[in-house]
Parts: sequence; C-alpha cells; structure tokens
Amino acid sequence: MSFRSEKISKEMMETLPPKKHLFYTNGLMLIIGALLVLTSWNISDRPWEKLGVRLPDIDYNVITLSFLVIMLYLLDGIYGWINRKHHEDSFKDLQYVIPVNWQEYRHYIFLAFSAGICEEIIFRGFLITYLSFYFSDISNGNIFAIIIPAIVFSVSHLYQGWWAVLKILVLAVFFGFIFMYSGSLVLVIIIHILIDLISGIMGMVNQPGNSDRTV
Repeated sequence: MSFRSEKISKEMMETLPPKKHLFYTNGLMLIIGALLVLTSWNISDRPWEKLGVRLPDIDYNVITLSFLVIMLYLLDGIYGWINRKHHEDSFKDLQYVIPVNWQEYRHYIFLAFSAGICEEIIFRGFLITYLSFYFSDISNGNIFAIIIPAIVFSVSHLYQGWWAVLKILVLAVFFGFIFMYSGSLVLVIIIHILIDLISGIMGMVNQPGNSDRTV
C-alpha cells in the first residue's frame, strides 16, 4: 500500500471525506493489529515482561539513546522551521493526512496515541522479541532483530517521501535499541506519542499561509 501511494491531486483532495475519518479509521486499524498481537501472545501463555509490559531498566545506554532521539528530532524540527518556505510543496502534498487547523488536530490526537502505543507493541515489543529468538543462533542476531522491523516501519511511511522514510528509519533503529536496553515499551511509547503530537503541530503551523499568522 505504501509503495502504491501517490500524490493526491487538488481535485481528488476535495472529494475525500473529512480527515477525522482518516484519523479514527487508521487509529482503529492500529488498535486491531495490536489486539491481534496481544491475543496471540496471551494464547501462547508467554510472559508479558518479554513483550515489554513492565517498567524500564534505566541505565547510561537508555538515557543516552533517549537524549539522542530527542535531540535529533528537535534539530530536524528546527531545520524544517527555518526552511519551511522551501518545503511548502511537501506540506501541500501531505495536507490530506496531517491536520491543518486545531479542529482537525483534536481528532488527530486519537491517531497519535493509537500509533504511539500500537505501533510500538507491534514493531518493537512483538517483532523485535520474535526476531531476537529467531536469530538467536546468528552472530549479531539482535542487530538484525532491530533493523528489520525498523525498515518495515519506515517504509510504511513512504507516502511522506523517501527523505522522511530515511529519518524515520534512523529513529526506529534508536527506538529498537532503547527497547532492547530498557526491556520495556514504556519509554518508546512515550517518546513516539510526543513525536507524533509535536509533528502534527509542526505540520499544521508550517502549512502554507499559516506561518505568517497565529494558528
């Protein structure tokens, strides 16, 4: 679906339903996917701690990686703000999937929380744990267990463009290491939700015409 995505023309955009339907539909799809994972995990009688349902172990690696994720995201946000005029076309192309005003943002919050929780359960908690077991006999198997879900996760955002895919890949790899070192989904879920919430605000503020007035 991601590879088949393409730019939405202005005429097609006018025929789309209100974006709140997209936000709620995508959010509910993610919830269903996460529930399938949780159900499968529960039926298999596996320990929930292995999935990351526990408090995180905080050490130097976890703190450093979390700090790097936050700094990379902030630097990218600052760069995007400084060059917002240059990226106006990109923001126009994404108008059909990001909020452009506070009314739409209220509905987007549901998607931000759904994505932050459910995608981390699926891509970090389940896939990394599963692949770590699958690659347990391979040298550097944990690295493969982190990178493969990160690639799948980043490519699923191809509708945002290849540059966005690359940035999301880097963040996803960091998320994987944070999960691996902390043994918990708590930190990656919190960071993921915050990134999505802030991204929604940045996308809204950077919309053509919005940068010159109060939103």
